[in-house]
Amino acid sequence: MKKHLHFYSDCYFFAGCENMLANFFNDHDFIQSYRVTFSYRYSPEYEAGLKKRVAVLPDGAPLKLLDLSRTIAQIPFRSLRILLYLFYHFFLIKYFCVLWNTGVIYRSFGGDKIDILHINNGGYPGASSCMSVVFAARLRGITEIVYVVNNIAFSYRFYWRWLDYFFDRIVAQTVTKFVCGSKTASRALATTLRLDNKKIITQPNGIASRKITETKEDVLQRLGLPEKRLLMAIVAILEDRKGHIYLLRAMHILKTSGLLKSMPLLLIEGSGPNAQHLKNFVSDSGLTEDVLFVGHEEHVFNLLNAVDIVMLPSVANEDFPNIVIEAMSLRKVVIASRISGTPEQIEEGSSGLLVDCKDVEGLVNAIRRVCENESLRHLLSSNARQRFKRFFSATVAVNNYRKIYEKLINDQNKSV
Repeated sequence: MKKHLHFYSDCYFFAGCENMLANFFNDHDFIQSYRVTFSYRYSPEYEAGLKKRVAVLPDGAPLKLLDLSRTIAQIPFRSLRILLYLFYHFFLIKYFCVLWNTGVIYRSFGGDKIDILHINNGGYPGASSCMSVVFAARLRGITEIVYVVNNIAFSYRFYWRWLDYFFDRIVAQTVTKFVCGSKTASRALATTLRLDNKKIITQPNGIASRKITETKEDVLQRLGLPEKRLLMAIVAILEDRKGHIYLLRAMHILKTSGLLKSMPLLLIEGSGPNAQHLKNFVSDSGLTEDVLFVGHEEHVFNLLNAVDIVMLPSVANEDFPNIVIEAMSLRKVVIASRISGTPEQIEEGSSGLLVDCKDVEGLVNAIRRVCENESLRHLLSSNARQRFKRFFSATVAVNNYRKIYEKLINDQNKSV
């Protein structure tokens, strides 16, 4: 009889941390090996992304859960948001939501025996309902829980984490194995939750190459781009943590110093709160001919396939960015910040280039190196593709998770 593997996730849209779910659900051999079910917090945005990425959804149901933090986050007035967040945390409204959602999730499990519960979270504590699902599992008697943390855990130095401590202790004691994508994330989680090293696994996520629906020439024509100019791209939400401003400062230095015979064209994909600030900087710095804001690309792999170099100058709140391995899968040169898990994705000087966070001169030098040296671009891109195939493909990642599940199942059988 097949073992029952139930997945749970909570994200308001189908973000990068959800990609492994698509890998699991689209893998025919995996679906045939287990009885797979899935539940998740309902939102129109998440459901649209899920259905777009997964051909056949496993059995399960979207859940309507209580979470006032999202409502507060959408309030445009910063001072009011801060006041409401304080009220939300210190008047225990957050924990009322956690307990309420525990009841909803408990009922959603029904009477079926779940052999392994796989919880997919963005960070830690991340979505509060991921705490609820642990409590519901404990009440249901589910003994094997794999809890995936896709970002760096927040410590108790943040005021809003102080009252989480008691709940965190229950989570730490109940979960069988925590899984993080990078060693940096594993260390942060182990320190925060006081985990024994045997309880935490570092297991990189993988990605499946998405279908290319436009040729490079089609993309260039659609966006009105020159055919022979080197193209760089940054694909990231336009907010401080992604470091766009440092990349633009580097572009300004390259433009005004004359270090390059021919400037590359930088494409900025995405939207976000910093959009107007970044556009103003481009205009004020005389970069309008060297930087193009392309907005939201529905099929971002088409854009990645059309460019030569992919940039990610992140400065905070990053772990194991999917865009890096997506670019590697397409044989692209990657220049990224040396932050959290990126040194585990990129071998410096072999499969890409790494620079320190906020290091504008470092970005200048890295861009100059790859723009001036075609042989280096070929070497980096070729090695990036090989490294992706060896460590970061969807098949490799799914098989590595299967080893975790099988180990838990075997240990469970031995204890019976």
